[in-house]
Amino acid sequence: MKLLTVSVLLCAVITLIIAAEGGKEAKAQEEHLVEKRYWYKYRGWTRYGNRHYRYFPYRLDWAHAQRHCQSMHANLASVRNLREYRVIQRVIYRATHSYPITWLGGSDAQKEHHWFWIDGTPFKFTYWCRGEPNNYWRREHCMHMNWSGHKCMNDIFCHYRYPYVCVWKRR
Repeated sequence: MKLLTVSVLLCAVITLIIAAEGGKEAKAQEEHLVEKRYWYKYRGWTRYGNRHYRYFPYRLDWAHAQRHCQSMHANLASVRNLREYRVIQRVIYRATHSYPITWLGGSDAQKEHHWFWIDGTPFKFTYWCRGEPNNYWRREHCMHMNWSGHKCMNDIFCHYRYPYVCVWKRR
């Protein structure tokens, strides 16, 4: 009887060990799949700090460009400093081998002369071209980059169509 009890306990322990090992293996496999899905989902995006950027060559107006970014859980790009502006320019250059005029996520459409970034980033940095923003005809409420030979920021009519850069922030 003692031998039977010991055998049953031994079988139970072995079963628990195998189940625990199988659980670890399943968890490791699941983590690998999550990592693989993460890589696939963000392939084509350029990372800078906790932010990821991607250039889209489609010529859309500002609002439709923002909607396309939102469809990917992103926004039109905001810029926090000159170094980040240069990173965005490199993202564009890698895709086009040039510096086309490109939408950014800046706007003052809600209140004149009160610029904001559509993604909520504090509006502290600009790289305006000389004499900009000029709000020509009081109707230039959207921002694009790579304007003129200086490749700086400019305010422009929101209905114009340009390619754009989206950004998403890693949380």
